[in-house]
Amino acid sequence: MRVPLEWLKALVAIEAPPEALLERLPMLGLGSEGLEWFGGEAVLELETASNRPDLLSILGVAREIAAAWGLEVRPPAVTLAEARTPASEMADVTIEEPAWCPRYTAHVISGVRVGPSPVWMVRRLEAAGIRAINNVVDVTNYVMLEQGEPLHAFDLDRLAGSRIVVRRARPGETLMTLDGVGRTLDPEMLVIADAERAVGVAGVMGGAASEIGTGTSRVLLEAAAFDGPPVRRTGRRLGLRTESSARFERGIDPRIVLDAARRAAALLVEVAGGEVLAGAIDRYPHPAPPVQIALRLDRIRRLLGVEVPREEVEAILRRLGCGLDAQRDRLTVTPPPGRVDLQREEDLIEEVARHHGYDRIPEATPVEATRAGSRAAALEAQAAVREVLIRAGLTEAVTLSLISPQVVDRLGLAADDPVRRAVPVTNPLLADHTHLRTMILPGLLEAMRVNLSRRIDAIHLFEIGRTFHRTAAGTGRPAGPGGAAGIAERRSLGVAMRGRLVRGWNIPAEVEEVSFFHLKGILETLWAELRLAPQPERAARSWLHPGRSAHLRLDGEEIGVLGELHPAVAERFELTGRIEVAEIDLDVVLSRATLRRRFVALPRHPAVERDLALFVPADVSQAQVLRVIQEAGGSLLEAADLFDVYDGPPSPPGHRSLAYALRFRAAERTLTGEEVDAVMAAMHRALEATLRARPRA
Repeated sequence: MRVPLEWLKALVAIEAPPEALLERLPMLGLGSEGLEWFGGEAVLELETASNRPDLLSILGVAREIAAAWGLEVRPPAVTLAEARTPASEMADVTIEEPAWCPRYTAHVISGVRVGPSPVWMVRRLEAAGIRAINNVVDVTNYVMLEQGEPLHAFDLDRLAGSRIVVRRARPGETLMTLDGVGRTLDPEMLVIADAERAVGVAGVMGGAASEIGTGTSRVLLEAAAFDGPPVRRTGRRLGLRTESSARFERGIDPRIVLDAARRAAALLVEVAGGEVLAGAIDRYPHPAPPVQIALRLDRIRRLLGVEVPREEVEAILRRLGCGLDAQRDRLTVTPPPGRVDLQREEDLIEEVARHHGYDRIPEATPVEATRAGSRAAALEAQAAVREVLIRAGLTEAVTLSLISPQVVDRLGLAADDPVRRAVPVTNPLLADHTHLRTMILPGLLEAMRVNLSRRIDAIHLFEIGRTFHRTAAGTGRPAGPGGAAGIAERRSLGVAMRGRLVRGWNIPAEVEEVSFFHLKGILETLWAELRLAPQPERAARSWLHPGRSAHLRLDGEEIGVLGELHPAVAERFELTGRIEVAEIDLDVVLSRATLRRRFVALPRHPAVERDLALFVPADVSQAQVLRVIQEAGGSLLEAADLFDVYDGPPSPPGHRSLAYALRFRAAERTLTGEEVDAVMAAMHRALEATLRARPRA
């Protein structure tokens, strides 16, 4: 914001030169872009925080400086002489959307003579960066800069029915705004209308049909409070951002509206003549109760680490315009009108710190800072996941969490698949990023497609990111097709691999490309690092190869899928070759992971190694066989590794041959052959009884 120093000095008697003022601004929490000169007058360029709309006014800046220097603010005196005729006889105001417009005031000024503004007003406006137009419009801009309250002037004779209606726009309603652009409105926009049509976009820009012209003699002067988020959304949809909308977006206190309106009405009579009709039309359906904040004096010391005398605390808050009710150990503080940022005790303590002086707070290391820090267990486990996958030769990718439903369509999912119930974004910036993703995988496949188009054929990617799912009311479970009461955010792991995993000048070109078993091996390494034992099970997914895919279950709960991408799906993503993919619910995995390193002493006794070869029914999985072997082997079985799978002759029909390398060891003694034979016999009995497996001769 541009603040002419001469205008500022009219409100507070500052004797310091501009350069000294500039040096002090950071201590007040005001940023500065520098000092400029306009026709020999100093102009401050100030940066204001988004939560301080009061600093988008000369008066607000004056109050801050006055509080810092212990000076008095001299607000402009307002003397408003009113005619006998009530304004309510000449115009009427109705608010249909009080949630979006908590307060709307209107003054009626008759006998106005539109013309040039006085030189002093033009000079101040131009120094502040606003072009002078005519005396009526210039008054609204002048008071907006001075008070921080945007205003708008309507030609009352051009308002149908002499009425103002604050309502939502009708579907397809159009309006020619003051910039000469025809705009199409929708019901998510608030408009100022007369009895027939919209005449302005609330909080953003007025309409050309009711603008002030040289023939205007009766003016309806608007001063209102509009809710910030609807103004921000409307401005974004229309591609409009004005000085008015910039202030409403930050929040306007309804309590300042009437005072600013009276100041503008008095100034308008001064520069344009006419008379103000009696009484403001003030629509304030639900007046907000005054904010009162309890400020504990010992809390100031605990937060700031320095003792600020009670007298200084009270003096600072009074200079800022706060009302005080003092008790023994606390103050009840009523923030002044316009300070919408003062909502809680910590806000007041920040004000005390700023004006007491940040440089007076001693530098000291808190006791807690000397303690060793650590990450949450889930974050430690996530870091371990990342480390394992990078060691396995994968590259971490970061894709967008916003996707298009068309990308999900390429997976060929059923119409009722939960993956299709993506949450739409209300106001997407791009047409192909309209929904929150429910899977990581589509983004990785898109990244793979881009790499392939650039002749990179060995692509091994993983991503740890967030997915978003509709949830039923009161639960964390996915919602049904009828809709959702909320959104659950989950941490997921996606993997996509293609081409040779190891490459180099010394690696033969015949090295095989990645397969389902490469992916399975990488995940098994991950499970070993996290001390987990998910079990793969055969399962079908429409987007995975029916014979080369599996579900993963952990303690009976499905945590993800892995397998080869279905060739038809790969073709829809413009991918060639075998594509190995996985999608895992990482929240479940991380919540059950164990990262404590276990150091085991080197064995003092030798191991006994045996081979176990079996004919197993084809419908029995290797995981089932391994589970029985481990249970029968007990504490003496140290390792069981599958090293051969064969389903040709002499395997019986409907069977296949599995061969395991077993290693036995006892911690306290050397095992005898008889002990190992007994365990092997127990394994054979258990395998035959539970899985109908027979030993291979």
